[in-house]
Amino acid sequence: MPSYEDLVEAAEAQLREFGVAEVPGRLVVRGESIWLTTAPDWPEGVRIHAMGVRLFRVQRQGFKPTSFGLMVLGPRITQRRVELTREELRDLLLGRVLPKEGLPEGYVALCLEGEVLGCGEVRNGKLRSHIPRARRQELLVVLAQEAKLRAPAARYNGPKGESMETVEDVLKGAILLEERGRAFYAHAAGEAKSPGVREIFALLAEEEEKHKQYLARLLGEYWRTGRIGASSTPVDASAAVFTSEVREAVEAAGYEAAAIYAGMALEEKAVAFYTEKAKQAPPELAAVYQALARWEQTHLDLLTALDEELRKRIWFERSFWPLD
Repeated sequence: MPSYEDLVEAAEAQLREFGVAEVPGRLVVRGESIWLTTAPDWPEGVRIHAMGVRLFRVQRQGFKPTSFGLMVLGPRITQRRVELTREELRDLLLGRVLPKEGLPEGYVALCLEGEVLGCGEVRNGKLRSHIPRARRQELLVVLAQEAKLRAPAARYNGPKGESMETVEDVLKGAILLEERGRAFYAHAAGEAKSPGVREIFALLAEEEEKHKQYLARLLGEYWRTGRIGASSTPVDASAAVFTSEVREAVEAAGYEAAAIYAGMALEEKAVAFYTEKAKQAPPELAAVYQALARWEQTHLDLLTALDEELRKRIWFERSFWPLD
């Protein structure tokens, strides 16, 4: 196991490979990370979660630079820089591997117009991105907005010729709707007392996340090609969760009943929204809307069945049955 001093020395050597002549602070080893900090010291007995900026993660095969660390060093990096075009950056952010002959093997700093954006890696003449997923999504949005400013957005017309949203706006709106549904169900799962209801809400949250990822793939495809092609839709597994075991575990708790009702209202609005949009959209988007409407209808059917089970349970416990 390398000593503390050996790890610091190896990190300094790695920085020199990137052409960093002067480190703006001092290097500190903590756990499996090398941190850059300007703090002279820290009080004893205080639990520290971060010590500045994490520059490297210590791995079995060596040090891996962090994207944020490279961004902080920015102009100090004079070597192992890879200047990208916007098209190359977009491809990397979408997970593609680019053929890049003549680059040094190993980790590099990905740059656009001289600005360091994060970490990349070259292996056997191929370049890939190591920028974290959340940061990649942010950069993709920036590139898309930049492209919209450079060229007028293509719009499509409704059945009566009225101007509608752009394809990009449509997909982004649908992604936002799915994210709101995922957040609601995840919260409801955390608050539910009944294991059965908790399981259903957790699964619905997972399904909404699948829908969001599907739409994100379509958006990425549109950014790459300018069109929406045929794309297989994910299988919705929510219908299989309402088993007899779940029925027996359902309890008529006040919060859970309210959450189920709110979920039904959410799904009803989503089905209506997607169904109406399908009527107005061009064929390639209409197919997407119709698939989304079917997904949300599956969720609505599940929640409706759960609501009916709760209602029957309440009637039985209170010895109340409606008149025929």
